Amino acid sequence: MKLKNYLLTLLLSITILSNGFASDVETKRCANYEKGTITLKNGKTLEAYIYVDYCNPHLFQQSLRTINEKSYKKYKKGKKIKKKAIEKYKTKHIRGFVLESGREFRQIKYANMLSSKNTDMLPKRYLLEVVADGDITIYRKYYRTQNGFIYKPVMDSRLAGGPEHIDFMTSNFEILYQKDKSKNPRNIRNANLKNLFGDNTEILQKFQDGDYDFRVQFQRQASFSANCDLPFLEALVEMVSDYNGERKDSFANTIFEQ
Repeated sequence: MKLKNYLLTLLLSITILSNGFASDVETKRCANYEKGTITLKNGKTLEAYIYVDYCNPHLFQQSLRTINEKSYKKYKKGKKIKKKAIEKYKTKHIRGFVLESGREFRQIKYANMLSSKNTDMLPKRYLLEVVADGDITIYRKYYRTQNGFIYKPVMDSRLAGGPEHIDFMTSNFEILYQKDKSKNPRNIRNANLKNLFGDNTEILQKFQDGDYDFRVQFQRQASFSANCDLPFLEALVEMVSDYNGERKDSFANTIFEQ
């Protein structure tokens, strides 16, 4: 009996350690400190290492945590970063930031008019990734995974964990567009495409003729809420880049080491 209890305890300990190890590996694949330049509200810029976590994107979409060069070198050596070494910035104090990889994030205000929650319909500040820029600007808004309303597919993915969760979080998102820069961005799922592209008859005609894959993607029903995926985004960026007169065959996307 004692042997049985001992084996059960040992098995439980191994399971806990395995889960903890898997969680650490997953975190390293999802998150990292990336070098970037932050533009503050007053226009001043500063260089820092910014904590970017694509498995929990609300962490950098609604505030920033940064460390300096000295702390980053310790971090790369596997040393734990002390809390006092982490600088925090609220979204309202930041205009945006650009990572060394070239990915750009800007502060915008967005009200989710597709949500059933009244609080979501009030404009909130976010730091969102810019995936196309010009007369029409396209933003990618990742999903929150904790502390607030969470969509069921997002929660299911989080509970599943592992590579599937990482793939889900980096391949599913909301897309916002902004043409009138005096107004807040809106969800692309609510867009009137004739109004959005109608002042460029050539682009609109190509869309109507089916020359752009975005015609098919836009008609494809979202898997949940206003969700968009990579094929949707790629097709939209192709059309918007033509509209903006700046051809963009590809855009930066999240790629993790296996």
